[in-house]
This record gives sequence, C-alpha cells and structure tokens, in this order.
Amino acid sequence: MAEQLIEAMSMKWGPDQVHDTFREKVASLIRAKQAGETVEKAEPAPQPTGAVDLMEALRASVHRARSPKDTKTEKASTTTRVRGGSGAGSAKKPAGEKRIRSASKTDLDLLTKADLSKKAAAADIPGRSHMPREDLVDALRSAS
Repeated sequence: MAEQLIEAMSMKWGPDQVHDTFREKVASLIRAKQAGETVEKAEPAPQPTGAVDLMEALRASVHRARSPKDTKTEKASTTTRVRGGSGAGSAKKPAGEKRIRSASKTDLDLLTKADLSKKAAAADIPGRSHMPREDLVDALRSAS
C-alpha cells in the first residue's frame, strides 16, 4: 500500500518549481519590523488530540492521490461487482472503501473518526479538523 501511495504521488519536478513561502513570510516580517510596524506572534500549532488509525490514514491518502480517472474506473468496477456479481462474497466492497450511511444519534458512536470527519465536513461544522472523536459526535448530534 505504501508503494501504491508513493507511485500515485510521484511526479517530475525541478528545484525551480519550488516556491519558498516561508522565506517570503520571514522577509515580509523583517520589512515590517524595519518600517516600525507592530508584528503579532502567530498562534502555536494545535497539539495532536488522540491516536490515529495509520492504516485508515494510508488508505485515505492513497485514495486522494489517485487521479480522477482511476477513481472513476474503480467505482465502476466496484458497482459492477456489487450489483452484478454472484456467488459468495461478491457483494462485498473492498476493505479500503467503507460506506457512510445516514446515522441516527446512537449510530454516531459506532462510526470511525474518519467517517465522523466526513460527516462533519458535509455538515460544515467549523473547527472539525482539530476536534477529537467525542467532540465530533457531540457536534454532529447538535447539528441534526
């Protein structure tokens, strides 16, 4: 799976394509200080708030890294396999594709954090990317 991720994200590049935004920000801060302007400190980065399911994160990363063409082909083959297949296990989706269903209030407790994050994004809940799992559940319950 890691090899798939590396292959999907690989591309040709040259050093001249890199845009150093950090250097630009530091230079603008220096110019502002020299001009006598007040410079405010940036907020510290938020601390991680829990364990991450590495396999789920890797699967999601591989899925995002694929081109839209690959994604359409995969969805078409999954749909064919689910609808038209016969025999044992033909209706199963691949392990990396979990179906997010419309969850009732008690079902939210059964969803993974990744699924909760997707639902929170669909509900446009602010601050969802920094919320722990329990806060996502509470925010989704209060949004519905």
